[in-house]
Amino acid sequence: MSTYTTLGTALSALGANKLRSGLTTLGIIVGVAAVVTVVSLLQGLERSILQQVERAGSQTLFVRPLMPGDVPLEEFNKVRNRELTLADLKALERAVPQITLVTPLAVTSTELKASGRSMTATLLMSDDTYLDVNDLQLELGRNFVPGDLRLGNKVAIVGSKVPERLGIRGNPLGQFLQTPSLSLRIVGVLEEQGTTFVNDPDSNVLIPLSTGMPLLTQLQRRQLLCSVRIDPRTTADDGADLVTDALRRIKGVRPKEQEGFRVFSPRQFASIVGSITGFIGAVAGGMVSIALLVGGIGIMNIMLVSVTERTREIGVRKSVGATKRSLLTQFLVEASLLSVMGGVVGLVLGYAVSAILSYAFLGAVFAIPLWAFICAFAVPAAIGIGFGLYPAWKASRLDPIDCLRYE
Repeated sequence: MSTYTTLGTALSALGANKLRSGLTTLGIIVGVAAVVTVVSLLQGLERSILQQVERAGSQTLFVRPLMPGDVPLEEFNKVRNRELTLADLKALERAVPQITLVTPLAVTSTELKASGRSMTATLLMSDDTYLDVNDLQLELGRNFVPGDLRLGNKVAIVGSKVPERLGIRGNPLGQFLQTPSLSLRIVGVLEEQGTTFVNDPDSNVLIPLSTGMPLLTQLQRRQLLCSVRIDPRTTADDGADLVTDALRRIKGVRPKEQEGFRVFSPRQFASIVGSITGFIGAVAGGMVSIALLVGGIGIMNIMLVSVTERTREIGVRKSVGATKRSLLTQFLVEASLLSVMGGVVGLVLGYAVSAILSYAFLGAVFAIPLWAFICAFAVPAAIGIGFGLYPAWKASRLDPIDCLRYE
């Protein structure tokens, strides 16, 4: 038979049992939709994180204390100095001439009150370089001035959503926010950055580190984070080596001894993010692929039933000259069509679900990678052929005399 005739016959056979065909493809639909959704979300999460890193610039390094996940727990417990204090950061700035900016950061959460309303906010503690190093712009007001940092003035720069959420009417500049320990005067409002389910920077509050130090525990004061900007004449990776060597000297770390901090260049950070999302994707992909396996088993089962139901038809076709090859091709095409139709529906469903979740969680809709789009067709087709091969082979091997006698 011609290709056109084969496809037409296959569609007619599947159309004769629409409900059964539709239910058979459910496993493929769910599997493909799940794979597309997971891949799209992970790609979107990776891009969202890397976009935030890019905002800091290619010459910005990130320094933080060592964490248990960085090294095996036994080795982590042996590290004798896991502190990163403000004095260490000041010493680092003096020790490395290639450093143009060091921005300390401490993060905690607090309850804010104003105008009879309250909210829980992330409280960022830094200095006047924080806005520059994170490429943030002020919509209203001013940045911190040296007096704020030196005297520990109780001033705050708030995200764009904070005044609205606290019911502050009119110009928010000069109005006060109450925390359990501080009364903060608003001196600046940031431009809107975009709020997502994962991250809500428009509800953050920034205060001088000198003001926030009393709010921190002793451990928090000794485990600060920081961003370090390197002179453009030095590459970020070389700068990371310089910062690491300088901090080892400052902290008195002996040769071959594990240091209690980590320094990341943008390239290293991107590599880490890619590794994490890749691992999560592999695990999630393996789990959701079970649905594809179940779908393939369902296709094999329904094709075996179809061969049994159409035994007389097979006998008639063989008696009028149908070859084993044509019958094998016919049933393989039917199995593949079931899978591919499920893949198409799963692709559309997966894109719709991923678009909704990406917008809700990440604030943007991310395109499905081309390889995922191709796999949404290729994988179901391969499943259809793989799981349809035995039923098709069985149909092609039937004896025409026995088929005609079948009741």
